[in-house]
Amino acid sequence: MEVSIISRETVKPSSLSLNELKPHKLCLFDQITPMTYASIMVFFRNNNTDPNFNANIPQTLAQLKKSLSEILTLFYPFSGRTKNNLYVDDFNAGVTYVEANVNCSLIEFFKLKQNELLNQFVPFLPWRNESEARQEELPQVGFQVNIFACGGIAIASSLGHKIADGGTLSHFLMSWATAFRGFPEKIIPPNLSDASIAFPPRDLLPTKYRSLKDKLWFNKGNFVTKRFVFQANAIANLRDIGRSQRVPKPSRNEVLTCFLWKHASAAAAIATGRASKDSIIAHAVNMRPRMSSNVLTTSIGNLFWWAKATSKDVGSMTLSEAVEILRGSLVSFNNEYLESMEGEVGYSAVSEFYDSMEDIIINSSKQDSSAPEIYGFTNWNGFFNDVDFGWGKPIWVGAHGNVGAEFRNMIVFVDGHGGKGMEAFVTLEENHMNVLEKDPKFLTFVSPNPEGLPVSMI
Repeated sequence: MEVSIISRETVKPSSLSLNELKPHKLCLFDQITPMTYASIMVFFRNNNTDPNFNANIPQTLAQLKKSLSEILTLFYPFSGRTKNNLYVDDFNAGVTYVEANVNCSLIEFFKLKQNELLNQFVPFLPWRNESEARQEELPQVGFQVNIFACGGIAIASSLGHKIADGGTLSHFLMSWATAFRGFPEKIIPPNLSDASIAFPPRDLLPTKYRSLKDKLWFNKGNFVTKRFVFQANAIANLRDIGRSQRVPKPSRNEVLTCFLWKHASAAAAIATGRASKDSIIAHAVNMRPRMSSNVLTTSIGNLFWWAKATSKDVGSMTLSEAVEILRGSLVSFNNEYLESMEGEVGYSAVSEFYDSMEDIIINSSKQDSSAPEIYGFTNWNGFFNDVDFGWGKPIWVGAHGNVGAEFRNMIVFVDGHGGKGMEAFVTLEENHMNVLEKDPKFLTFVSPNPEGLPVSMI
């Protein structure tokens, strides 16, 4: 497969009164999120119901760029640059916009079964540790429109995590798609101010926490990323296995998180030849739906925080035991806890988290063999399956190929085909991944990067 760049340019908001705009304040959780690009891509096909789907590509590309410029007027912080880890300004700097041709069809691409090819569809490589020194130069976001031969488009986003999370990107893409279809009156404007009011930034984030946030996200290693698919029946079976008296109805997210946690930890023990050791997961929790007030529903920013769960030997636990541990951590993220994080006093909750993780994070970055394994989880289910540019809903939502040499054990969940199954983009040390891929108990419930799409979707 070859991806040929047609054009690479900067797109700016179509109409901004720059003199009237004040700098956009970051919220506290933006400040403690490093600058790195998360990628997401939505794939559309010619389903024969729209004969013009790929018939007039120049007009399609022109309208995509025009509507992107229009929607940036509402989401103008996306078009700026971060300054001093405190605010975003220079809104006329623009976003990166790339158009590209792919020399194969969608069907041929899926038959390749090469997850690493996904990185060719995005303007910026995913999950690299972008230095703070470069933050004032880097675009907040980039987009790449990929045109496949014989019909098909993939719109890929490189989201600068400093200013936004998956919920924000979902809102942006839904708004862009609505503008492209010509229904500006149906767009729900973003809330640009309440996140920094609820979670005010610190004028000077302590050096210790600035260092720890990078070490929490990044760690040098030989990482690889693989795609694993959980079909609906496998998820149902795992939910049955994960039931217990304390958690009679575990969610899909809970059972798949714990299933992967168990088997990744067991693979790490085998790969390193060491007995199982303490294992920690940090699961990103979206704050928006958990707060009693819905004022932050449309707010842009990193409105998530980490639910932490720890086990001495999760690999030898039953799935239901692991689910009970995770549920206990997630239950604590109630409205009362989240309200305690608001305002100036909320900073203490962030400090408490980093203080509790300090020795673990530092020892992990030193490759200390006694340090617990840390696994990050984030669930993007429900965020991108309804993005519709007029070609119908996406036939597939992809995340990323291999990450850089500095990242961490990380699992990203996205919707499976039709929203029934789930897919996991799993990043682990290569020798750990080699063990995981041969684990028969693991393979009973997953399909490693299956070829192509279901016949019904093609």
